Amino acid sequence: MPQRHRAFHRHGFTLIELLVVIAIIAILIALLLPAVQQAREAARRTQCNNNLKQIGLALHNYHDVHKTFPPGWVDQTFGTSSNWGWAVYLLPQIEQANLYGRLQVGNPHSLGIALDDPQKLKLMQTPITAFRCPSDTAPEINDRHTLVSDRQLEISVATSNLVAAAGGGDWTVAGKLTGSFGKNSRVNLRDITDGSSNTIVVGERAWQLFLPTGGAVQCGAATVFGMSAGSVNGIMPRMTLAKGRFGINETSDDTMSQPVIDRCSRAFSSRHVGGAQFLLGDGSCRFISENIERDQAATNGNFVFQNLLNIADGNTIGEF
Repeated sequence: MPQRHRAFHRHGFTLIELLVVIAIIAILIALLLPAVQQAREAARRTQCNNNLKQIGLALHNYHDVHKTFPPGWVDQTFGTSSNWGWAVYLLPQIEQANLYGRLQVGNPHSLGIALDDPQKLKLMQTPITAFRCPSDTAPEINDRHTLVSDRQLEISVATSNLVAAAGGGDWTVAGKLTGSFGKNSRVNLRDITDGSSNTIVVGERAWQLFLPTGGAVQCGAATVFGMSAGSVNGIMPRMTLAKGRFGINETSDDTMSQPVIDRCSRAFSSRHVGGAQFLLGDGSCRFISENIERDQAATNGNFVFQNLLNIADGNTIGEF
């Protein structure tokens, strides 16, 4: 009998099978995406921490040379134009000596005069990685915290995510609520009687914080080179300093200032979930929770967050 050859027909995937495969791939992507995002944020947070440590090393190198930390800002203009801030004095310590020299910071010329010089302005609008946090969304040039030039022009310079600690109270509070930086300050490590490992010297500030209900509040980050002219209800020092009256990542309005501004524009904040990173006086870095104990009235400073910001309040630091 002749052999019969059975015909074999190859069938493609059915529509249902394709849909199942696509659904499985979508589920895998949904499971992997958060892990990838977390890994990226962990890398950005590590880089941010490294930048803070570099600033800490620069502060101690500056202290070794000058026997003091740099001033929060030097009032050369008596409120008529902008003044150099603490970060610019660290430029030689972070391999930016050439920039420091070209800006002529050491000369009696103020920041306001430098802002009116096109060549110097171009230098000040060049981003400096050491003062930025990779997790933040701020533009390279800060157009929210502008500086007043000697000719009374509003000018934008490079953005910074780092602000120095002005203490646990308002800018004007002196004595035991005093921080590591302020107007014409000259704080020596010996002045930090609470202990350098228990004192915040520098922390983060975000460009903006998003609200759970939608929208965002504008913190404005900071500027690398200094603060603007004058001081209306203590607003201007926020461009280079932060105070402890308001909490980490606090998003409510500061109705005590006129015009009303977001409280986070005068405080510490970050885009890291749950808190912000801080540099302590001994050069170490700590991530501090936004839920740390604090006193919003900031009248006596005897709360953990205020204690960390004050250099000589004599209070015992709790867990943080």
